[in-house]
Amino acid sequence: MRRVCWVLFFVVVSLLAACAPRMQKPEISLAGIDLVGLGLVEQRFVLKLRIRNPNDVDLPVNALNFDVELNARHFARGVSDKPVIVPRQGETILEVKTVSRLGDVLKPLRDAQKNGRERIAYRVFGSVDLEGFGSFPFDRSGDVPMSALEKFAPK
Repeated sequence: MRRVCWVLFFVVVSLLAACAPRMQKPEISLAGIDLVGLGLVEQRFVLKLRIRNPNDVDLPVNALNFDVELNARHFARGVSDKPVIVPRQGETILEVKTVSRLGDVLKPLRDAQKNGRERIAYRVFGSVDLEGFGSFPFDRSGDVPMSALEKFAPK
């Protein structure tokens, strides 16, 4: 009898789990880069990360850690522990301060300029921690106009 109860319990739990709506992970992309400090060895940036929520419930973001590459080269790394709520079927721009070495900025820009490119590829990847849902990896690629980044490279 005890065995039948346990089997019945697991069947009911499995059916309930199958009926529950599936949570889709948020989409995170690079929305902008602002230079806030220029030094001889390093620059300070504010990266704007767009967090899009495709779900029908608000998503509480507890933390975010990420890396950014430009032209397949390391550009910056950062973390945000500032909690933010992304509205259901909506999006939020999260501004995160980060520091990058001068070489990490110049090399990808100079390579793109040498090759006469009008756009430069970026990749942003890492993980996002959602309260009550766990941690999810993300990886997004795209490109931005060179004109938006040339202001970071000293002449």
